[in-house]
Amino acid sequence: MNAQNFYVQFCRRTARRYPFLRRFSVTTIGLILVWTIAIYTGERSTFASHITSCAWESWEEWPQDAAPHRLVFVSDPQLVDPHTYPGRPWPLSSLTEFFTDKYMARNFRLINRELDPDSIVFLGDLFDGGREWRTSRAKELKGAARQELIDLGILRENQREGERVDVKTIEGQKVTTDLREFISGEQGRWEEYGTSQWTSEYNRFGKIFFAPEQLYPRADRAITAARDVPMDPVAIENGAKSAQWKEYHIAGGKQRKIKTNLPGNHDLGFGTRVQIPVRDRFEAHYGDTNTVYVIANHTFISLDTPSLSAADEMTDPEHKQQARLEHVWQPANDFLNKLDAAGPKVVAEALNEYFPTARPSQGFSHEVVDPKEASRRPTADKHTAEPRLPLVLLTHVPLFRPDGDHCGSQRERGRAIPISHGYQYQNVLTPGLSSTIARKISETGDLVHVFSGDDHDYCDLVHRFNVKPWIDGKIQDKPVMKAIREITVKSFSWAMGVRRPGFQLVSMWNPVDAQGISIGGTPTTIQTHLCLLPDQLSIFINYGLLLGVTLVVLIVRGVVLSLRKPDVSDLDEDDFADEPDRFSLPRTYSYHDDRPLPNGRVSGYSSPNKLPNNEAKGRQRASSTSTSHNAGNDNQHLSVQRSYNARTRSVSPAASLNGASTLGVYGMEKAGYMSNPRWHDPDQDSDEESHVGSHCGDDSQAKHDKGFRAKPPSKARRALNSFLEGLLIVSLPAGLLYGFLIKNG
Repeated sequence: MNAQNFYVQFCRRTARRYPFLRRFSVTTIGLILVWTIAIYTGERSTFASHITSCAWESWEEWPQDAAPHRLVFVSDPQLVDPHTYPGRPWPLSSLTEFFTDKYMARNFRLINRELDPDSIVFLGDLFDGGREWRTSRAKELKGAARQELIDLGILRENQREGERVDVKTIEGQKVTTDLREFISGEQGRWEEYGTSQWTSEYNRFGKIFFAPEQLYPRADRAITAARDVPMDPVAIENGAKSAQWKEYHIAGGKQRKIKTNLPGNHDLGFGTRVQIPVRDRFEAHYGDTNTVYVIANHTFISLDTPSLSAADEMTDPEHKQQARLEHVWQPANDFLNKLDAAGPKVVAEALNEYFPTARPSQGFSHEVVDPKEASRRPTADKHTAEPRLPLVLLTHVPLFRPDGDHCGSQRERGRAIPISHGYQYQNVLTPGLSSTIARKISETGDLVHVFSGDDHDYCDLVHRFNVKPWIDGKIQDKPVMKAIREITVKSFSWAMGVRRPGFQLVSMWNPVDAQGISIGGTPTTIQTHLCLLPDQLSIFINYGLLLGVTLVVLIVRGVVLSLRKPDVSDLDEDDFADEPDRFSLPRTYSYHDDRPLPNGRVSGYSSPNKLPNNEAKGRQRASSTSTSHNAGNDNQHLSVQRSYNARTRSVSPAASLNGASTLGVYGMEKAGYMSNPRWHDPDQDSDEESHVGSHCGDDSQAKHDKGFRAKPPSKARRALNSFLEGLLIVSLPAGLLYGFLIKNG
C-alpha cells in the first residue's frame, strides 16, 4: 500500500511539474505503444526477418569443406517514372516513386549486410521508361573545326555531326537509314522527356544500387592512395610527356562483382522498335549488352535478346523486316557466331589467374607485322582445344515454352507465363530463336542453366533442346535431347504487379584443376533458392486498418468523456468556467459573530451576489472614488485608488484583543469605534482588484450583465475537443518515429 501511495503521489507531483503530461491517458498511451510496435515492425523487423530467413547455410547442401561462390540475381527493378503510371496524379505519383525507391534501397542494403554475396547480377529492365526518353545529338560544328574533320575523312560534305547512315539495297531499291535518329514512340506522347530525364533515373539507380553505403553497409570503404605510378618508359621514348599519377585502392573488405549490362525491353525497346541511339546510350553507361565472363568457374553469357528478336519476332512471322533491321540484330547474332572462339579465350584468362604457370601466355614480338597475317598471330588457334567450363545463359526475355507449361508452386499469378506480345514487349522468344540460341551456345560448352526476367513473377521449368552434348571436354557429333533448367526471377520492385517481390540466390561450387576439369565430385555445381521480400502493400493496408481502429477508439473516448461528469482533479483552468461560484475564493470574512448587523445580516461569510441591489450599487459607487473630509478644497475632487492592504490595516487593536466591545455593534458604529474586523470584498470598494478570486472574468464593476458570460461548451463540443486532443497526442510521436525510420533507411 505504501508503494502504491508513493507511486500515486509521484505521478501527481510529476503532473503538477509538467502540466502537458496531464493530457495523456491510459487510452492514448496504449495507442502510442501499439503504433510504435506496428511502425517498427513494418519498417524494420519485417524486412530484416525476410532477409535473414534466406541465410545461405539454411538451404545450401555442399560438402563441409566446400567454399562456394555466392551470387544474387536481381531482376526488373524498373525505377518508377512518369511512364509507369501515366494517369496517376500528383502527389500520388511522387509518393509511389519515393516509396518504391526506399523499398528497393532498404532490401538491397540488407542483402549486402546480412547475406554478404560475392557477386550481384542484374537481369535487365533497370528503368521503366528508358526506351522512351529522347537521346541527344552531337552539336553542329562550323567553320574550321568542321572542315578539319572533313579533311581527315571523318565527315562528308553533306553529313551531319554524329550521323550514322546505313545504306542497303532491299528488293532492288536503295534504302538509306540514319542510325542516330531518334523516333519518339506512342505517337510522341513522351516527346518532352529527354536526356535529362534518363540521367536523373541513372543517378537514382546509382544511389540505390551503387552507393558505397548500399554495397558495403558493414565496411568503411575509404579510398586511399596506394602509390605513385610513372609513365611507361616506352611511351616516353615515343614522344609522350613524362608524368606521374596516383593509383588508388579501396580499403574495407572484399570487392563485390556487379554486372548491370544485360538490357531489357524497357531499357532498349523490343525487336523492330529497338533504336540504335538508345542502345548506344545504355552501353555507354552500363557496358556492352553482349558479353561473356567467368564467375566461380562458370562461364556466364549475357545475351541481348531484345535486339536479337528483331530477326525473329512474333509480330513479323514472315521476317519481312529482317533485312531492313539488320543493324539492330546483327551485333547480337555476330556475338553468338563468334562465341565458340571468344568463350574459351575468356576461360583461359580466368584459369591463368589460378594457375599462372600451367598456361603461359604468348605475346607478339617487338617488330612490325601485318595484323592480317595469320602465321604471325600467336593466339590464332591457341584456345581451340581448351577445356570448357559449365555455361550459364542470361537473357532478359525467357525462352519459348508451350503455352500452359506449369511454372511451379512458387509462382504468385496463375500457373504459367502467357504467350502474348504487344507494344514493345513479347513474353517469350519465338521457338526458332530459342532453339538457335540453345544450339549455338551449346557448341561453346555444356549449357547447364538459364536465368531470365521480364515476367516479374517466378517460373521454374525444364526445357528440352536437341543439341550436341559434351563428354570429357569434347563435343559429340550426334545431337541428343538435353534438359536445361530455366528460372525466371521475380521482380525486385513492389510496384510491378506482384505482392511479394523477390530475388534469386545462387550458390556455385566447381573446383577445377589446371586444365579446367571439375574435381569437386558433386552431381551439380549450381544450387538456387528463391528469397521473397515483404509485401509492402500489406504493410500500408495494416497502417490503414490501425488508423481506422485508432480513430474509432478516440471517438468513443471523446463521447465517453463528454457524457461523464467532470471530476475536480481532471479539470483544467478552463473547466472552472462551468462552476465559478464553487471554486472561487470567499469574498468577505470576519470573526464569528451571530449578532445582526445594521443591514440585517450577520457577520461571517457573505457573497456580494446576495447584497441588496441598492446596497450593492452604493458600494460600487463608493468604491469608485473616495474623498477625504479633512482635505482641502484643492484636492477634494481627486480620486484615490486604495490598495487592498491599506484597507485591511484599519483594524482596531483593542477590538482585536477583546474580541468584541461592551457596546452594541450599532452603538459602536455610532460612537466611531470599529466593529468586529472584517475582510471586505474588494469589488465593493475598488475595481483595482476586481479579478481576485474570480475564474471567469467575473467583475462586479462590469457594465454588462451575466448574459454575456461565456457559455460552457456543449457535450458535442467537448467530445470533439477530446477527440482532436487525443488524435494529436497519438499522431505526433507516431509520425516522428515513422519519419525517422523512413529518413534513416
